[in-house]
Amino acid sequence: MYDHEKERIIEASRDIISSSLTVGSWGNISMRAHDGNIVITPSGKNYKKLSKEDLIVTDINGNIISGKYKPSSERLMHYEIYKKRKDVNAIVHTHAVYSSVLSVIDEDLPVITEDVAMLLGHVRVAKYAITGSMDLALNVASVLNDANAAIMANHGAVAVGVDMERAYTAAQVLEKSCKIFVLSRIIGRVNVVPEEDAKQLSKISESYLSQWKNWD
Repeated sequence: MYDHEKERIIEASRDIISSSLTVGSWGNISMRAHDGNIVITPSGKNYKKLSKEDLIVTDINGNIISGKYKPSSERLMHYEIYKKRKDVNAIVHTHAVYSSVLSVIDEDLPVITEDVAMLLGHVRVAKYAITGSMDLALNVASVLNDANAAIMANHGAVAVGVDMERAYTAAQVLEKSCKIFVLSRIIGRVNVVPEEDAKQLSKISESYLSQWKNWD
């Protein structure tokens, strides 16, 4: 049971390592299954060695249904996001370099390119709280709003999507966009997409995604 979700999570765990979105066992990944339960990565296990048998299934309140390991230390954040965003079925938490730069200077990622407008929206920085705490979970959920990513102060970033493909893509676009933003700031000038155009691009994206409401 939950083979589909477990396979997607294993694939994503390999991808975030190979694309340098995180290292070792940092970060975490989860999916919401058809029955509403959450499949999530274990705490402290190296993603290169992760197998389906290592993943944990819990309900949305954290009660363990199956799995031999302790679920991710950031599980509360995942639960709070799923509770707030009924459209989200996959979450990818990363510790990538450029999004982490914005996390330590406490600066949002504005809508600087069309793909940010279409895939992410205005990405806000969640107030710092210690890892694994309910305060952190609530802080992240509170700034996510209708965006598909958030930055965690002095920590990392989180990306979400209707399925794992879109959550992972959001994580990639977030890191690329943070790099563009940081380099643009070094040069000394950042232009943003006009607000009305950003809204129009977001509607175009929503129209496209509405054709893909099935689980991945």
